Amino acid sequence: MPTVETVLVSLLGAAAYGAGAYLAVQYVLPKVKTIAAEVLRYPKTADSLVYLLSVLVYIAAAQGVISRIVALGIPALNYLNVANPALEVLNGTIPAVKMVLTGIGIVLLAERIRLRA
Repeated sequence: MPTVETVLVSLLGAAAYGAGAYLAVQYVLPKVKTIAAEVLRYPKTADSLVYLLSVLVYIAAAQGVISRIVALGIPALNYLNVANPALEVLNGTIPAVKMVLTGIGIVLLAERIRLRA
């Protein structure tokens, strides 16, 4: 059985993951959306970009919360590990998202160069 200190630290860590995800989605990503809408000149693209980023934030937060709760060492909570394969699959999409964002950056750069010439 875990000590009270272990339980409190784990629950506070899980709450911190949740709070961090909330702050990122509610306050940081809208600013990213504003900047992206100005740079991209396509509102739907900016919306989609922010949506992808918010999904990635939620995935990271879910993995952190699950790891903190499982760290309590209570056998019944180990069933939360069932969600880890799904989160790992979703987390595996991050390289693809990075490539898409890099591609968008290259296209924007090419557009800017072409407009100046």
